[in-house]
Amino acid sequence: MTRKSVFRDMDLCVNCKACIVACKVKHRSAPHLVESVIAEPRGLNLIQVYPFGPETRNDKVIQTFVGIACMHCEDAACLKVCPSSAIYKDPQTRITLVDKSHCIGCKACLWACPFGAPSFDENGKLALCDLCMDRLQEGKKAACEAACQARAIFIGSPEEIKELRSRGAVKRLAESVGQLGIG
Repeated sequence: MTRKSVFRDMDLCVNCKACIVACKVKHRSAPHLVESVIAEPRGLNLIQVYPFGPETRNDKVIQTFVGIACMHCEDAACLKVCPSSAIYKDPQTRITLVDKSHCIGCKACLWACPFGAPSFDENGKLALCDLCMDRLQEGKKAACEAACQARAIFIGSPEEIKELRSRGAVKRLAESVGQLGIG
């Protein structure tokens, strides 16, 4: 299996939290009931969704959401600062993984991560998104990607993600040109 990365399109996310629930089900962390439909599912969340806005752009009200989970950085800061070497890279996929038996719960990884992605389980041990490596090896999509009805999550090779981003940039540029009356 080749190197994998994750792309989350903020313009497509609708904050339905299907990715969070799918992740919880996949990792056997019950998606506890919540008091409100807008509340976050309780318990360990390997994915966090944050709202930004609303804001007004070109007379339209825009609300965006950003899903944050481990980005599996090529040069992962969390890996560098872990004093117990609990964080490592899978040699084939370059997915960032954690060996909980080595984690001492110091949270140095949380301080080092520029995305604030590390989560900790009820025992204070690091819990990271593993991109559902077992599902990827079976040719399936990761649980979050499969559950996302808005298609805001894509897991693929760095080349595939680069192509996806460039298509999105071209689309947004075309929309901007049209809204400005230039095109």
